[in-house]
Amino acid sequence: MDKADVLEYYDQTVNSPTGSFYIPAVLRVPHLLQVVKRRRVKNSLSRKNILLRDDYTCQYCSSRENLTIDHVIPISRGGEWTWQNLVAACSRCNSKKGQKTVEEAHMKLLKSPKEPKDYDIVAIPLTNAAIRMLRTSKGMPEEWRQYLAKPSHEP
Repeated sequence: MDKADVLEYYDQTVNSPTGSFYIPAVLRVPHLLQVVKRRRVKNSLSRKNILLRDDYTCQYCSSRENLTIDHVIPISRGGEWTWQNLVAACSRCNSKKGQKTVEEAHMKLLKSPKEPKDYDIVAIPLTNAAIRMLRTSKGMPEEWRQYLAKPSHEP
C-alpha cells in the first residue's frame, strides 16, 4: 500500500493463497521515523506465551499486576486449555469472575483470545536510547546493523 519501503528481508517466507512471500526484516516508514522488528512467538501453549500474547495485561481491566491465567469458559463448564479459551487476568478479576462465564460475571474482554501468528510485530520509536538498546541486545537481527548509524561520539 506504499506506506513503507522494504529495505531487507529475512530468509523465511510466509504462504498465502496467492503465493509465497519473504518476511520483511527492515522497513523504512517515511512519515513515522520508527524501526519495526519482528519478535518470534512460539506456538507452544504455555502460561508464558499466553502472557506474552496478551502483552502482560489483564484482559478484563488492563492491570499489569498479579497476573494469572483465566479460562474464559471455566473448566467446570467444559472449558479447555486452548489459545481461544485462555487469557491473562489479574488475580482480582480472575477471582471476581470465578466459575462464571464472562457474561454471567458482567465482565468484558478487551480483545477476543486467538492463537498468535508465528510473528508478532513490535514497533520501537527510533530514539538514541532505542538505538543503544538495540546495539547491546543479543537478539538484534544482523539485517538491521547497517541501518543503525553510530552516533558521532562513539568509536
